[in-house]
Amino acid sequence: MILQKGDKAPSFNLRNQDGEKIDSTQVEGRILLAFHPLAFTGVCSYQMIDLEYNYDRIKEKGVTPFGVSVDAHPSKNIWAKSMGLSKLDILSDFNPKGELAEKLGIYIEKAGISSRAVVLMDQDEIIWSKAYDKPQRPDIEEIIAHLED
Repeated sequence: MILQKGDKAPSFNLRNQDGEKIDSTQVEGRILLAFHPLAFTGVCSYQMIDLEYNYDRIKEKGVTPFGVSVDAHPSKNIWAKSMGLSKLDILSDFNPKGELAEKLGIYIEKAGISSRAVVLMDQDEIIWSKAYDKPQRPDIEEIIAHLED
């Protein structure tokens, strides 16, 4: 089950699509993690494009958004370029596979992927979280509304 409001937030150190390490303890403000099952799939692509198009709105709320999946960072690099991402970092929860997703309670061991989920956290705790059905595209306006929590 996905971690809930008030639960302790796990720290992470993951590579982005460019191979750069992103350490959650070095990110200023709150963090929005948008988990998607796999790169190069329709709903996942739209989910990341929604974050890219709304990146500045999210940052204005003091939140840094990240896309996250279990795909390796080289494939995420090609995928990011294919979607025209220029602001959004998409992180690789690949090595060890699904470690962050597992800590958040959204790793699907049998399939080797994460659930589609959104987690808003600060350095200490979960502020808001929501898991979605695999084919469901998260509503970006709902997500932005929760950034005020």
